[in-house]
Amino acid sequence: MAELGVEGWQLQCGEVLPDCVLDLRTAAQFARGRLETAKNLPYNRFQAEAEEWTDGYRVILLVDEGGARAAEMAVWLCARGRSAHYLVGGLAAWRGPLERE
Repeated sequence: MAELGVEGWQLQCGEVLPDCVLDLRTAAQFARGRLETAKNLPYNRFQAEAEEWTDGYRVILLVDEGGARAAEMAVWLCARGRSAHYLVGGLAAWRGPLERE
């Protein structure tokens, strides 16, 4: 199985190009800052709604605050045949720009 973890520099230089970015944090956390193009699907709803949110996408990137929940759900998606990755260290380790409301 390919490495699921993606470092921030890999996103910033275009080495990894996800066509779907899902942020697993709460709506309030998401509003404070998120990766460009990210959509908010909180962790507590992820498994129930993942199919509809990820359908049609080739490469899915999951993010959360510290990386652990995103890693867990990336493994879960991969076990279901999807190409999923997570941001290593989560947004706490991210040094790039964030979109804000």
